[in-house]
Amino acid sequence: MRAKPFNREAGFSLLELIIVMAIILIIAAMAFPKIQAATEGMKLRATITDIDGMLQQARIQAVRANKSYTMRTIAPAGTKGTILYIDAPVAGNAAGNSTLDASEPSIELPTNTTISDGTGGPATLPPNATAASIKANAVTLSFNERGLPCNNPPGCTNANISFLIYFQQTRPTGTSGWGAITITPAGRIKAYTWTGGAAGTWQ
Repeated sequence: MRAKPFNREAGFSLLELIIVMAIILIIAAMAFPKIQAATEGMKLRATITDIDGMLQQARIQAVRANKSYTMRTIAPAGTKGTILYIDAPVAGNAAGNSTLDASEPSIELPTNTTISDGTGGPATLPPNATAASIKANAVTLSFNERGLPCNNPPGCTNANISFLIYFQQTRPTGTSGWGAITITPAGRIKAYTWTGGAAGTWQ
């Protein structure tokens, strides 16, 4: 009786497995920066959306209370990020006490995100913004009793001004992400993020 020939099943050699793993690692290395940028972009959008919501809240409260409400900033020492808060008017000081009280809404920026005047950022202005918009690193933005933006509380008698606040995010790759808040003279508040690249747009 003849012995049945050995039928070796097809499989991968060690060399083939190494080549496949190398290809996977190369693809992953190429995709990682884009994935990381997308993740950082989502974090920036979430931050800008939260700030937009806080400003909307301040504007509504100013109208309800018939008083001016002001957004101020704190730069804590140590590893914490800049804190934005709404300074409510207090007895004896209609412009607020310039102190973050427990009852006042606030948002702490991520440590890699700062308020900016837009230097080094996109050349294109966000929609609803103009070159004459008030923009600066140190932000004092108020809403008067009519819900209109102003920058001289208490009273806020100046009218027909707009604000543009940039937020710069420094990413692990060394590049920057950009967000912006615009406030029109009529008090309309909008939040935007920059898509990046040479053909980038504000969204």
